[in-house]
Amino acid sequence: MPPENRKRSGLRTNRMQNGRNGLFPIFCAAVRASFAAFFEGPMRKKRRFRLLLRRRGAIILITATLILTLTVSIAMVYVRFALNEYRAVSVTGLREKSLQLAQSGLETGTLLLTRIPIDSLYDFGIFTFAPTIPLGGGMVTLSLSEESGKLNLNRLVRMFEDQTDEKHLEYFQRLSVALGIPADLWHAVVDYIDENNTPMPRGAERADYERLIPPRRIKNGRMQAIEELLFIPGFDARLLYDDLRSQDRIKNTSTASLSDLEKASLTPADYILANNITTYLVYNADTSTDLININSAPYHVILSLSEFMTPLAARKIVTERIKRNGRFKSIDELALIPELQISTSGTSTLYKEIVFRITKDNQIYKIVADASIDSQTAQVMGILDPNAKRLVFYSE
Repeated sequence: MPPENRKRSGLRTNRMQNGRNGLFPIFCAAVRASFAAFFEGPMRKKRRFRLLLRRRGAIILITATLILTLTVSIAMVYVRFALNEYRAVSVTGLREKSLQLAQSGLETGTLLLTRIPIDSLYDFGIFTFAPTIPLGGGMVTLSLSEESGKLNLNRLVRMFEDQTDEKHLEYFQRLSVALGIPADLWHAVVDYIDENNTPMPRGAERADYERLIPPRRIKNGRMQAIEELLFIPGFDARLLYDDLRSQDRIKNTSTASLSDLEKASLTPADYILANNITTYLVYNADTSTDLININSAPYHVILSLSEFMTPLAARKIVTERIKRNGRFKSIDELALIPELQISTSGTSTLYKEIVFRITKDNQIYKIVADASIDSQTAQVMGILDPNAKRLVFYSE
């Protein structure tokens, strides 16, 4: 080969080697980079988009779950509220219905006492046993009693004169002795009712009430219910509603030797002060009387009618009354009881002494109606003046 051709061939070879070792790799790298930049950009964007979608999907799922949970929780709250409202309405409806039944029972008692002859009611025994009447899908128990056989607290004061009624004060004092409580308790009751500000020896007037802790207001007027005694110094719930016998006396009281009639003449209820006193007066003062109804007087009230009244005589009156279906039809029947023929003062007898203090006529009635329907109960109480044929007191 000619030398010139060898040179040219060598130059070509060197150029190719230089191209492979120098610019060509750079060019290839640039091409690959261009291709990578062209194709890998969208791929990265796709991957980022997919990641973003996944994140957004997770957020949406979590949010939807929270919203669903919150909605269910709110719905449950409303369901519970609706159920509670339904139960409340149901209970209120039953309570109202039981109250209406009790009021119907009160009306029934009023009709019985004003339309049916009193002798028929005693013969039926309605004053002895409380009848239970099915009514309106429920049951009504009707209890009737006569109040003028009890000692009336309002009789302690002659209101028009604003003076103490000494005869009735003596009744209350003898009742206290029979029940074993202080006899001077009633001084504070007189001061509570009368309008003057002069205290009784063991009484309490306005200044005494103002010194109490907390202070109280004295009424200076007629009492509406025996519960007002709880506002008067010296009285409490135990004194008013508990059996006033001592535990030893209760344990030592034996009724084994007594007949059923004698047991019925004196019961534990007779030793409760609240069962011996009342505050209710008739509507019309012209028909009012301070005589004690011997047909409804408890044992201890009978015992308080006279200082000469003996426990044997008082119990005999009650037993004879029970034999007559609970009612003496005439006061003269008491004259046949030997225990009332004992001498008192001079030529007088116990019967002659009490005959002007008692009556056989009913003056005012207490009607208590207890109603029950399903699990709801209600009670109403009314005081009926049979002469005026109207209620003088009502409570529920």
